[in-house]
Amino acid sequence: MMRRLLALCSEVEQAPELIGKTRELSDRLKAGVTLVYVKEEGLFELPIYEGREENMEAVREHLEELLRKEGLEEWALLIYENDLVDHAVLESDREDSLLIVANQHEELGKLLQKSDRPLYVIVPEAEHHPVKGLYVPDVVGDPAPCFHMVKRLEPKVGWEAYMDYQFFPSADDAMIDPVMGTMTPEILIQEESQVIESTRERFEAFCKAEGIPGHFEIGESGIEQDVQDALERSGADLLVFAPTDRETILAEGAKGLLANTDVDVLVCFQVRAASLEL
Repeated sequence: MMRRLLALCSEVEQAPELIGKTRELSDRLKAGVTLVYVKEEGLFELPIYEGREENMEAVREHLEELLRKEGLEEWALLIYENDLVDHAVLESDREDSLLIVANQHEELGKLLQKSDRPLYVIVPEAEHHPVKGLYVPDVVGDPAPCFHMVKRLEPKVGWEAYMDYQFFPSADDAMIDPVMGTMTPEILIQEESQVIESTRERFEAFCKAEGIPGHFEIGESGIEQDVQDALERSGADLLVFAPTDRETILAEGAKGLLANTDVDVLVCFQVRAASLEL
């Protein structure tokens, strides 16, 4: 069975950008493409004097023409109504898609809750041929598998890495100890300094092994804001998250930023990346 990518389209106007980038990625992975268009009720404007079937047929013809113009040989087109996330999960599981490529949509955060497949989000009018990438690995796990995958997807990109160690004292930690007195965040961080330093050393070893610059910090503004600030400092035109799994703080940050960045975003879960044979 031929390996496949799933292109997820929710806006016909963004289809040319989406299909163009998907073709580029499919060439690099030597994979076929299945385009899934989902018409969300209430978002698709129908001309007054035309019936729904006629309009949906026009959409099908338009998308087929775009697929042919891109020179895709192994492609398929599926059209559904509503439930964007459920259709994406169903089709990507059915085909065991290597990658989901989607135009930016507010529901994509929910997709990350249901699927751990790599997700490449195309932002309207962004630079889809990036030259600089910001790679954000999790504080746990091995960052190398995801990084090796994204280097294959974007071989011309120059990379730098950023790790944000978020420290949240628990309610028990914050209580007043009868001997130690008030346990301030500074004291708690000092007590955790060995774990923080070990995490920093692993991150720096990864950056050295890959030959890329890296920046490690203890975040203070929340993961979303810290990563956004790092993205702006770096000047990168591609943002890559590499959470260990769907439950980590980094994964939550990725869900929040998917709909709010003005550069393309790739989310690659380390667990799945380690099992992919690309």
